[in-house]
Amino acid sequence: MNRLKQLKTYPFGLFLWLEWILLSLAILGELPDSFLWGQNYQASVSVFLSSILSFFCLLSLGLIGLKLPTQKTSNKWLYVILQLGLILLPTTINQQILPLLTPYLIVTMRNCLIFKSKERQLANILVFICVIPSLTYITSFTEFQDILSQYQAVSFAEFQIRSNISNISYLFVNGLSITFICILVNALLKEYQSQQQLAQAREQLRQYAIQAEDRAAVNERNRIAREIHDSIGHALTAQTIQLNNAIAFWQSQPDKAYQFLVESQELVRKALKDIRHSVSTLRSDPLEGKSLEAAIALLFQEFSSRTKIIPDRTIALNHSLTEEIKLTVYRIIQEALTNIVKHSEAQAVKVELQTFPDHLYLLIKDNGKGFNPNQNTTGFGLQGMRERVLALEGKIEINSNFNCGCNITIHIPFNRFTDKILINQK
Repeated sequence: MNRLKQLKTYPFGLFLWLEWILLSLAILGELPDSFLWGQNYQASVSVFLSSILSFFCLLSLGLIGLKLPTQKTSNKWLYVILQLGLILLPTTINQQILPLLTPYLIVTMRNCLIFKSKERQLANILVFICVIPSLTYITSFTEFQDILSQYQAVSFAEFQIRSNISNISYLFVNGLSITFICILVNALLKEYQSQQQLAQAREQLRQYAIQAEDRAAVNERNRIAREIHDSIGHALTAQTIQLNNAIAFWQSQPDKAYQFLVESQELVRKALKDIRHSVSTLRSDPLEGKSLEAAIALLFQEFSSRTKIIPDRTIALNHSLTEEIKLTVYRIIQEALTNIVKHSEAQAVKVELQTFPDHLYLLIKDNGKGFNPNQNTTGFGLQGMRERVLALEGKIEINSNFNCGCNITIHIPFNRFTDKILINQK
């Protein structure tokens, strides 16, 4: 389990697997050809020790890759120097060259993982510079000529030309390989970082949504608490007074006590209606499968039963509406009628709801005592209306003044919901 925790320093498991594949190729490159093909192989003690040293260096190079430095810059540079030291150690001590390309590619990959852009470039330039010392170990001309003597004689000048060409080709190939690895790893890291940022953005958005939902729930609870306090609390207080009066006059004036009991009963009925109204506002789907016209008609019926006012209403919905728009319109009308009942003292109410090809129009008007909208911006009802309309990219105007009633005008465009409307029409 500890090793698995260490491997988390690699953003991609692919990098670690690629390192071990390159490391395996490097170890195989250290084995003699005759050993690999199952032929009899005999080596001197010096060659054997050189191979052991190479194996030890390669294995150490692989093991230190299980934990990459991520904190101090100095530790990162010491880590790079240690890796390059393990690669150059066989060359320095025994003039035994490790497989030339694969160990440097491993170091290049790790540099891209532990360094940022500028430091990454410097580290990889250092890797390329360390490739040059391996060119100093060249097979002597005599050994080289003995190898080729069975084919043809080679002059010293020709040997130098071939050696220089080979060295230049080797440097060119290593440079291209290091550059390619850098580009590949950088591209993968950018993709990984983009995915991480996208995941963080999604998580932040989810947290914001939860906070907004919690805030809305708190606001709704506060609104219900205020409504219970204002209406139900008032009704229960009045009922207590009526019951106390009935008890006081029960023996001396039974008829008057009976009248107090009747009034108390009416207060209980009113409180029960207020409780039902408060509970209905908490429903997640207030429409309950009904059409918007039917749901609004029930609001008007409840409003008339509480106020004895029959609203002047005009409803003409000639276009299909999304569920979001339906719910918004319902909640706004519900909140407006509730405010009229509680605060307006109006004698006439007008509600006009129409749909046009490009927008929805809603007007709610009363002739009540009015208010100053600039002094009621913190009210949950009005603020809730504004937030609902703005969420649909609509416009809302609230015009009111003392003793002048209140006009609420709302326009909700359809262009943002065209696709949904077409789907509903089908």
